[in-house]
Amino acid sequence: MATSSGHSGVEAEALLELAEQLQQHLKNNTSETGTSTTSDALSLLDKYLNRLPLVSAPSSITIRRQLAAHGVRLWNTSAHMVSAVENTSSLCKGMTPSRFVFKYLQDLTSCYSKGSQRALIAALRTARSCTEHGLFELSQEIIGIAAIRLDRLERSTDESDKLHILSVTAEYYMARVYLAWLQGRPDIADHLFTKIQTITIVHDQKRVVDLCYKIGISALNDCLYDDAAKWLERALSACELSSSDMTQLAKNDELLILHGSVQANLHLGSSAAKECLRKALCILESKYTNARAVKMLQLELFAREVPSKGKEFLQMLHDVLNALEPNEAELKILAFYIQKVRDLDINLYVHGLQQVLLDKLATSEQQEWTERILITLVWTLTNTCFHIQDRMSILCDTMKSLAGCGRGPLSEDVTNACSILIWKYIDVTLSKGDFYLAEQWCSFVLEEPMFQISLDNRMIFLKKLITCASYGSDACVAYTAFDTMPEECRRCPSALFLIYKAALDNKDFAKGHSYLESLCQLGTASRTYLLPCAAEALRSGQTLLAAKPLQHLIANLNDNFLEGKYIASLFIAIISLISAELQKGEKAKEEELLAQVISVFEAGRSLIRFSAIELEWFAQRSYNIAAQAHASCDSGRVVRLLDLSIQHYVHCDFIKIVRSTAEARTEREPSLKACPIMQQKYYENVQKSVQHCRVYIQHRPQIDGTPIQHEDSEWLRKNRIILSVDLECAILFNQWDRVSSIIEESKSIIDNQLGSVFLDCILRCKASVTYTAQAVEVIVLVLRTSTSPYLKTATTPTLIPRFIHILFQLSLNGSDYRIAESALDQALSVARDNCNPALRYPGEEIQWMATVAFNRAVDLYLMSDNEGCRRWAEKAIQLADFGGLECEALGKLLREKLGKLS
Repeated sequence: MATSSGHSGVEAEALLELAEQLQQHLKNNTSETGTSTTSDALSLLDKYLNRLPLVSAPSSITIRRQLAAHGVRLWNTSAHMVSAVENTSSLCKGMTPSRFVFKYLQDLTSCYSKGSQRALIAALRTARSCTEHGLFELSQEIIGIAAIRLDRLERSTDESDKLHILSVTAEYYMARVYLAWLQGRPDIADHLFTKIQTITIVHDQKRVVDLCYKIGISALNDCLYDDAAKWLERALSACELSSSDMTQLAKNDELLILHGSVQANLHLGSSAAKECLRKALCILESKYTNARAVKMLQLELFAREVPSKGKEFLQMLHDVLNALEPNEAELKILAFYIQKVRDLDINLYVHGLQQVLLDKLATSEQQEWTERILITLVWTLTNTCFHIQDRMSILCDTMKSLAGCGRGPLSEDVTNACSILIWKYIDVTLSKGDFYLAEQWCSFVLEEPMFQISLDNRMIFLKKLITCASYGSDACVAYTAFDTMPEECRRCPSALFLIYKAALDNKDFAKGHSYLESLCQLGTASRTYLLPCAAEALRSGQTLLAAKPLQHLIANLNDNFLEGKYIASLFIAIISLISAELQKGEKAKEEELLAQVISVFEAGRSLIRFSAIELEWFAQRSYNIAAQAHASCDSGRVVRLLDLSIQHYVHCDFIKIVRSTAEARTEREPSLKACPIMQQKYYENVQKSVQHCRVYIQHRPQIDGTPIQHEDSEWLRKNRIILSVDLECAILFNQWDRVSSIIEESKSIIDNQLGSVFLDCILRCKASVTYTAQAVEVIVLVLRTSTSPYLKTATTPTLIPRFIHILFQLSLNGSDYRIAESALDQALSVARDNCNPALRYPGEEIQWMATVAFNRAVDLYLMSDNEGCRRWAEKAIQLADFGGLECEALGKLLREKLGKLS
């Protein structure tokens, strides 16, 4: 026995030393770097916890007291660690010291009733801590150990300790109930709760209340309204059992339980739920009438029944506002309840927002919330989906009340937000034709002192006010708004257009003309508004006034202004307007109007954006105007109009030429299933249009090589195109005499490009070599004899030899030696004339042609044509001699060859 006692003492001292070391280690590491640094020690302790040599027999009272003291300290350290960690792994480690304390208490006191009760209480507290921190397996393990010890205590404890055992038993079942609920087993939790109801005593009801409330709120947060209502009802019943001695803390608990019960039962529709709801509301109204939480709850109930309890809702809202502290949290709750009313009764919603603004926020320091609620009010009042009476009066009264409470002007951001909302509402109002109301809203924004409206936004609303006044035929308001603008704003194109429109709507055409003059003086900035100005003038019946902006547009037209179809419409419109004025027969205006229409036609002539139909219309209209005015207007202007008419016809024919040629060429494509009949028809149309154009162009001055103006250069370019297309038609119809005449006709205007086009067109055709060679010969003769100033001197020396080369090769291929010898003679002539080294006949061309010509001489020698042989050979040698040093060896060689032939 002594040996056992001594061995037990050694074990106890070792355990005491281990507890001291663990406590010191935890204290040092926790204070320095936090609980994370103790992980190694805790992991090691956790690993060997079940193998520690705990005492198996009672030690001395001194050692037991020391162990108890260290156990308390370790327990407190464990609780501190658990409260500081964030993840499950750390929680497990944080609970290790508690498990250690509980284990040695369990082993140390296994045979003693008082110690056993302490160990049981420690076990239940450890289990509860594990449960609250989500360590359900560990909690289950500890509760199992506690169940065994509880069973032993119930059998071994005398009658005097029965009351304490009942309390511990109730605590044990509470731990199991809470664990079962958190593990997702509400059925087990319900079953275990019946055990608590049979054994709890009065002073345990507080713990029952806490347990049921925690489970009820957990179910409410998870939207498990049936379970929430049931557990909160149990909490309320337990609370009533302890109501005889209810402290203020208990009253607060009851208020929370009732509030949660109402929230849960509101989501249930059963008769039992309605009865529970009625009961809870009765208790709240009788005991906690003035509590803010109760008023908030009543506010929600009234919000659900606004149509029938609108007045009660407003009164309750007023009461809540009086009791409300204007802090962030309570304002959010209040805003939430007010928002719920919007879809039920919009007028009550608006009054509610007004109450919040004026009764609570206007005199508070909650600037952000004041502006937020105000923007919400403005959004509601300007939302056309809501049927609200006296929208502007409500907003005006609210603004006046805010200013009366000492509120300064709103921030610029809030002003902009309100302005945007009102702007959209004004647009909707205008679209409905309520111009007066739109005008009132514009005036409100411009005159409201609470708004810090910027200059740009003020300009926008002033222009909108002018628009509203214009639509509403209230020109005085429009003029006043325009006059109040700063000088730089009055020169804004959009503002000038709006006031111009207002003047026309008011039949004040003199002012309208003045505003239009100011608009035209702005230059390119006014372009966007000139067409609308013309449209407004036409709508008002002012034809000449409509012509003015159109003429200004034409006078300042550029390539980037409008698309082609709008330009054509613009010209047609202005010509029609002036023509209509001419038809009135007012002699005093005819000369001026005729000059105007000529300027329009001349501006249109320089453009190439018109279709053939539009050009034909211009030609007909200019002729008609000339015919109408010839008897009463200056003959020079009439002749000019007739010339413009002809030019428009020619432009029209030119477009037809280009279009028909493109169609004809498409019909020639082998891959497109060409139709010869259609192709011939297209080319016949081209020839007709070409004849019209050439008749006019041939009679125009300054096409003969003299210096030309820009106008004539355009006709010159078109004439070259017409000649090339005419040549194409002649080749297609095998009109080779006409081909030669077309080439000769181009002699005065030919340039390098036109010559190349002629050559390409001839070489691409499938005619006989004889015809093509003759045509190329004509091109060469024209190029050699032309005095056209458009031939580029720098490239002509290479152009003509290239053409002669082609002519020479074609004629040889076609065995037309007459043309071939003619080409050789032309090469000799060109080489002889170009004495300037910079314009010398290309050496490689001379070498090639001299060689080919001498070969032809050899062929004639073989044919016994000695005269022809000598003639060709001598010309070849002469050509080689003109090649200079580059061809000197060739000339010597050819002479030697000729000597051998002789």
